[in-house]
Amino acid sequence: MGKSYISLFLIGCLLSPIVYAYGESSKLVGEKELIYYCVAQRNANLEALQGFINYACGIADCSPIQPGGACFVPNLITNHASYALDLIYVTKGFCNKDIGVITPNNPCN
Repeated sequence: MGKSYISLFLIGCLLSPIVYAYGESSKLVGEKELIYYCVAQRNANLEALQGFINYACGIADCSPIQPGGACFVPNLITNHASYALDLIYVTKGFCNKDIGVITPNNPCN
């Protein structure tokens, strides 16, 4: 009887690091973790998008969507709004569901 408890204890000790390591991450070794972005909806109102750009750039750094910035081209309201939406999503943790949508597609590509 005592031997069976010892055996179960040893098996538990051997398996617990495997179970613990599996629970830490749901991705496989070498697999990239998905990053999500908040981007402008395709059918969003352009005035609403411009208003959000103005809001976001009033409280955060929008230099990448200014002329010469890394995300300025293409110079379109929807692209700049996608950058602004994601900027607020990353810094404030919220995506404006009226004009934005969550996606794995980087808005600055």
